[in-house]
Amino acid sequence: MARFYLIGKISAELMRRMQNDPSADRYASTKKVTETAGLKLISYEWVRGRFDVISCVEGDYEQALALKIAFKNSGLMDDLMVHEVIDYNKAFQNAAHATKSVIKPAE
Repeated sequence: MARFYLIGKISAELMRRMQNDPSADRYASTKKVTETAGLKLISYEWVRGRFDVISCVEGDYEQALALKIAFKNSGLMDDLMVHEVIDYNKAFQNAAHATKSVIKPAE
């Protein structure tokens, strides 16, 4: 099972809705849609900065993409990026192996 970080910017519509109902439980609603997409919600945080929310989920890429599509199509998110956690040691081992087959012109 893969782990993903979803980093998003909320829409003006969601901002208005939250201002009108500041006690709304966004964690519960996010957990519900996450689980409906087949993912496990590991964490859900509101952050300061360019983006507003970061969540960590476990599942497969298609499930994470489905969650992104559902949120984007709902109009509640303006931007939502999906980042898969990787094994960087494995990536660099593969790169070291592939580098051996690189042939530079004129060598």
